Amino acid sequence: MAMTSVVFDERTLQAIEALKQTFGVSTNAAVIRKAIALSRVVGQHADEHNNVIIAGKDDAIKVNLAT
Repeated sequence: MAMTSVVFDERTLQAIEALKQTFGVSTNAAVIRKAIALSRVVGQHADEHNNVIIAGKDDAIKVNLAT
């Protein structure tokens, strides 16, 4: 497995910490791997304008992946 080093600002580090609980993982690397996998799935299901609809427990939102 290749190793890459990155520097994150404090806001991004806080988001990664929150995602550890959401994803049920304990490392930053695991969060990033899951986020990349999720991004690939979302990207594969986007329409021709790079839009996806994400349905939540209460409502749905439209997200444009290019912006």
